[in-house]
Amino acid sequence: MKQIDSSELKKIQICLLDSFDGFCRRNGIHYWLDYGTLLGAVRHKGFIPWDDDVDISMLREDYEKAASLYNVQSDGRFVFQTQSNTKDSCYPFGKLIDSNTVLYEYGETGIETGVYIDVFVYDNAPDDKEKSDRVFRKRDLLGRIRRLQLPMRKGMTGKKKMAYKIGSTIMHLFPRGLINRALDKNARRYEHVSTKFVSPFVDPYDPTYFKVEKTVFQDLVEIEFEGKLYFAPRNYDYWLGILYGNYMELPPVENRVNHHIFEAFYKES
Repeated sequence: MKQIDSSELKKIQICLLDSFDGFCRRNGIHYWLDYGTLLGAVRHKGFIPWDDDVDISMLREDYEKAASLYNVQSDGRFVFQTQSNTKDSCYPFGKLIDSNTVLYEYGETGIETGVYIDVFVYDNAPDDKEKSDRVFRKRDLLGRIRRLQLPMRKGMTGKKKMAYKIGSTIMHLFPRGLINRALDKNARRYEHVSTKFVSPFVDPYDPTYFKVEKTVFQDLVEIEFEGKLYFAPRNYDYWLGILYGNYMELPPVENRVNHHIFEAFYKES
């Protein structure tokens, strides 16, 4: 298989983003650029130079509508995988995947998928802090259990290494989808309750506990990213400030590195 380099990877990701953007516009579904992609759009008008992924987010209602419709309307090359439409999805949140590619995350013993963009979902969060913190704490616990099904982190030694090996051996007896479905169920705890706030409860990689007024993500504008227009929160300055503080200030040179561990290839035709 031919390996996909960084520039080709970004071109495929833009194609995925274009496909999802067009789908959402046609179907009256709302999404927004988020996390490093939103930061890149505002600060660089495109990818953060040392980054190579695309993050978008949706409120739960739009996310589930997209999950039920996208693959029906797609030509089959791009596939939207979520816990509600793909039983054994390797992730608790959504991935829009190019099925003409293969991507090994954490090495060939880790997760096999395709070149993708991440689609995160924001769920209703109760006003009461203790109630929302309970959802976060369960997310954290499930996230730690989920990591036992991934390759061991570098630098782990001694008792931690031994504990990981034991836990990993046990967790590999269970399908990955089991923990991901539990993460999804936990995130949806207040799905049918009217709330003022939302939070990305389902993301097991996020160590923060925060919730934001839903209106921040209901008022959207178009913003430039790699020469094209996509949706972003109108008050993106407020949201990026919550995520990154003084987000227009570049990090130190030594921190301008890519933290993703994967290799991507074109499938043989």
